[in-house]
Formats: sequence, structure tokens, C-alpha cells
Amino acid sequence: MLKQYIKNYFPFVKKIYEFYRKRKKIKNYFKTKHSKNALLSYITQPFTKGQYFSHTNYFEAMSHAKILNELGYNVDVISYEYQGKIDFSKYDLLVGFGDVFNQYFESGINKKITTIYYGTGMHVCHQNHATLKRLKDVYLKKSIWLSKSIRYVEKCWTYQTYLVDAMIILGNEVSIESYKKFYDGKIFNIPAPFYKVVDAYELLKNSKNAKSFLWFGSSGLIHKGLDLLLDFFSKRQDMRLHICGPIKNESDFEQVYWKELYETSNIITHGFVDIRSEKFKKILEDCSFLIFPSCSEGGSSSVITSVGNGALIPIITKETAVSTGYEIWIEDFTVEAIEKAVNKALSLTEEEILELRKKNLEYVLKNHTTYVYYQKLKEAYIDILGVFT
Repeated sequence: MLKQYIKNYFPFVKKIYEFYRKRKKIKNYFKTKHSKNALLSYITQPFTKGQYFSHTNYFEAMSHAKILNELGYNVDVISYEYQGKIDFSKYDLLVGFGDVFNQYFESGINKKITTIYYGTGMHVCHQNHATLKRLKDVYLKKSIWLSKSIRYVEKCWTYQTYLVDAMIILGNEVSIESYKKFYDGKIFNIPAPFYKVVDAYELLKNSKNAKSFLWFGSSGLIHKGLDLLLDFFSKRQDMRLHICGPIKNESDFEQVYWKELYETSNIITHGFVDIRSEKFKKILEDCSFLIFPSCSEGGSSSVITSVGNGALIPIITKETAVSTGYEIWIEDFTVEAIEKAVNKALSLTEEEILELRKKNLEYVLKNHTTYVYYQKLKEAYIDILGVFT
């Protein structure tokens, strides 16, 4: 009876929560008395619920707010989906992404406000086309539309990717190029951060250097190429694939690929795994390679996290917007391209694998720590605000 009660009322409670969340505004988070005001449009959970490790956006959001405070701004924070009325006259700076940018550019206000777009992925035009192509690929194979397993963005918010004063984008030049097609202003790219929770050098001492592979991702299983890996590894019993991600959240995909996910001996489906857990460490110890054929990312945190904690060799697409200089490229979104990349990995000797793992780890620890992210982000803000304020 309790289960039925929860089932009946949960949607109603969820609607109330969403209504409240989209209208929540955190005023002057640091309780400062600066002469300037900034509005950060991003996620609000880090400012109300404390730290979590399931995604780096906690650290990113807090970094934006702290840097703006350091640069002399009182900082208000709202959800990127904020639906309330905003008085823009009090603000000198608008940062982030989402509905608030539409509201600002449509407000008719004659006060100059510096606007900075923060891009956590490639341009939405690229992302939507890429993810829909992957959706169609799977439909042609399985005769079913698995649209809950892509990353389609309904709200393009084109104002924010054309009219803003400057952009700060996660990822490398691949990510930047996706924006330059539509924007001719200043673009700063910064490296995606990751949470370092495992001593990868220590892990390397215990690693079996096994020719095992890890897929480590979040939602959008087709978008992130898991279907391709299941098609390939289910026919290659000589290798092992570990899968870490929220598979249960995409039940349609899970049903279509049930056999590959749960009834194929060399494919181990773990579901969501906390990166701070001993289980995650054990999985890393069993792997030498991270394989991630995503069609659109912004300096993929999944790739960086796996390399930075596990010293894994990344086998990736250029669309992950990550490059260590020591990766193995997947050239296309096909099983044949997966096979070609994996065969290249299998051709490596034990000594070559160990050397590449160390080089990839060294690159990530030098360029993708939270410290580096914070410093690069602050440098970008100083550069932009020095021009436009």
C-alpha cells in the first residue's frame, strides 16, 4: 500500500519541487558589500546541498562564484531554467547559460551588462545533429527509437551563443571550432577538471596491465557510444569490458541490449559506481584502457576522470574534445572503427602499455586538476572583464 501511495503522489511532489527549483534565487551568496553585482545562471544545488562527487559541475559552479567574488562582485545564483521575473537593472555582469539570457536580451533594458556564456559542451547545433544521427544509426539496426538514450537539447538558447560579449568553453580546439561557426567574439577554452580520488601511480604498481577496457559515462548511452561497444565486445570473448554508468535510468536501452549487458560473460555491467569507492579502484586496477566513443562532449570529464585516477590509455573520438597526445583515436561511429582502434591497442606490448599509461597520467595531472581549472578560469575572467568593463 505504501508503494502504491508513493507511486501515486511522487509525480505531484516532483512537479512541486521542479516549480520551486526553477524559481529559486540565491541572493548575495557570500554576503558581501561590493560595488558591483553579478548574476550566475547555472545550477543551484552546490550552493544549497553541499559538495557531491557524481559530477564536476559542483566544483565548476562554485569556482565561478568564488572567482567573481574575488574580482569584486556580489554574486546572486539562479537555476539555468529560472522562470521568474528578473530585475536586470541591478546587475553589471551576467554569466552562465540558460533561459535568463533570453530574458535579458528580450528585456529592452538600456543598461550595458557584460554577458559571458559558459559552455560545458560543444555548440548545441553540433550536439543535436550528432546525437540524432546516432539515434538513427541505432534505429536502423534495432528498428526502435531509443530517444531517451541521446542528449538532445530542446532549448537552443541561440541568444547566448551569438550575442554575448565573450565565451568560456570547456574542452580543446574541437569544442571551440563548433562555436566559431556561429560566433565571432572572444572565446576562451579551459581544461575540464576532475576529482582526483585515487593515487594512480600507486595503482599502477598493483595493476595487472590486463587488456581490459572501461566504459565510464553518464546519461545518454547511445550519445556516448555504449551501443557500439556492446555490439563489438559481445562478439569478442577474448577481451573484457567493464561498464560503469546509470544503465537502469534508461530502461528502453537496457531492454534492447539486455543480453549484451547481463548475459555476455566478458561484459561486466556495474551500473553507477561512486568514484570514491573501493569498487571503482578495483575496476581501474583490472583495466588498461578507457574506451569512450561519444559524439559530442566538452572536454569529457569521464575520460579525464578515468585517466587521472586509473592511468588508463584513452581510446576516444575527437568529439570528446580531449587530447593528451597519447590517445588512440576512434575515427568514426561504427563497429568497424571500434575494432580498428581496439586492435591498435591490442598490438601494444606490455612495456608500451605501461609507458603510455604513465604519459597519459602525467598529462592529465599537469593540465586537468581542479587547481589548473580554477586558475585558467580566473585568467579568462580577468581578460574578459578587463576589456568589457
